[in-house]
Amino acid sequence: MDRRPPETPALAELLTGSCYCLATRRASRRLVRLYDAALADHDLTISQLATLAWIRHLRHPTVQRIADLMEMDQSALSRGLMPLERAGLVSSAPDEKDKRKRVLRLTEEGDQRLIAASADWQKAQDEVARQQADIGADVTRLMAGINRLAANDG
Repeated sequence: MDRRPPETPALAELLTGSCYCLATRRASRRLVRLYDAALADHDLTISQLATLAWIRHLRHPTVQRIADLMEMDQSALSRGLMPLERAGLVSSAPDEKDKRKRVLRLTEEGDQRLIAASADWQKAQDEVARQQADIGADVTRLMAGINRLAANDG
C-alpha cells in the first residue's frame, strides 16, 4: 500500500511543470545540447566558446573578470580553462601588478578556432530563432525578460 501524504497545492503545482526555475533549467539543458552539437566539429562547447570570446574581447582578461561576467565561480572557470590551455587555445601569465591574478590571452590557434566556430554558433542561434518563430514565441521579449531576471540580484 502506498502511504505517501496527500499532495500540497504547492507540490501539485511543482509537478505540473509550471515551476519557472525548473522549466528554465530544462530549456537551458536542451539549448546547451543544441549549441554544443553545432560546435562539436570545432571541439568546443558553448561555455568554452563564450570564454574564448570574452578573452578576445577584454583588454586585460583576468580569470576573475571573466568569471564575474559569466556569473561563475572563479574555481569553476579555472577548471574550464584547463582543457582550453591543454589544447593550445589559451595561455595565461601572472598579472604584472598583482601576481595572484592570471591574465589570459588567446593563442593564434585559439583566435582562429573562435572565429571558425562563431559561424556555426550563428547557425545554432538562427535555428533557435526559427524554432521560436514556428511556435509563435517572441524571442526578443523572452531574452529581454531573461536578462532582466538575471540582472536582478534581489
